[in-house]
Amino acid sequence: MPFQYLLTNLVVDVPGAQGAVFVDPEGEAVDFVARRTTPYELKLEGAYHGIFLRRAGQLARLVGAGDLTRVTIGGRKMQAMGLVLRAGYYLVLVMEPGSPRAVAAAAMLRTAEALNQEIP
Repeated sequence: MPFQYLLTNLVVDVPGAQGAVFVDPEGEAVDFVARRTTPYELKLEGAYHGIFLRRAGQLARLVGAGDLTRVTIGGRKMQAMGLVLRAGYYLVLVMEPGSPRAVAAAAMLRTAEALNQEIP
């Protein structure tokens, strides 16, 4: 299944979504869909969110919380939700601050399931 199709569906399914990016273990965008953000901003957010996911995952394991699966960062102008995928890949969704997190989380899980089937 093409990544563009999956990412587009994710952005369409989440009210207020500004873009989604599928990122490899090195922090490079594999593919992305930008609605109200520039491709550069979206790729940059994906790379930095990946760093945060890895560091937060290390901290979670250190304190005995187990493996990290998802992190949401909210601000006054935007929020970003990152989801860990297989083999070090991850998915990042950038949204408006008022976007429903529960809807976003459910849509991201559906997208992650499909992406995980495509990761070698």
